[in-house]
Amino acid sequence: MKFLGHPIHIILVHFPSALFPLSVFLSVLAKIYAIEQFTITAAYMLIAGSIMGWLAGITGLIDLVVVAENKPHSLKKALWHGGINIMVLLLFTIFAFMHYKKLPVVEMDSNMILGIKIVAVIAMIVGNFIGAELILKDKVLEK
Repeated sequence: MKFLGHPIHIILVHFPSALFPLSVFLSVLAKIYAIEQFTITAAYMLIAGSIMGWLAGITGLIDLVVVAENKPHSLKKALWHGGINIMVLLLFTIFAFMHYKKLPVVEMDSNMILGIKIVAVIAMIVGNFIGAELILKDKVLEK
């Protein structure tokens, strides 16, 4: 799926890929310095990352159909990429919804929640690495 010749999925994935780690970083800062504004900003980053993540996921699903037709040998890798990132997106969306319900006041993440978010960011990096391989090695965007 392209817009003005550029793949939409690749354009959109950069938003959650940046906003989710930023949200976690701000949550860590909030924990260290006990500054409420970091927690509130982290919540907004999480919400924005989730919205953009779902848009990226939808366009990725459309691209998956193209991969299945044109590059069937890359389908397994594409399913791993999508599966990992959708699981991460679901998790962050749940956290975003929990924060959204409490806005404008947001509670600081517990150590357990913060740990889960850090693991989710690491999983996202793995999923994104697989996605990069699909583009750079498997050349799924080329016919």
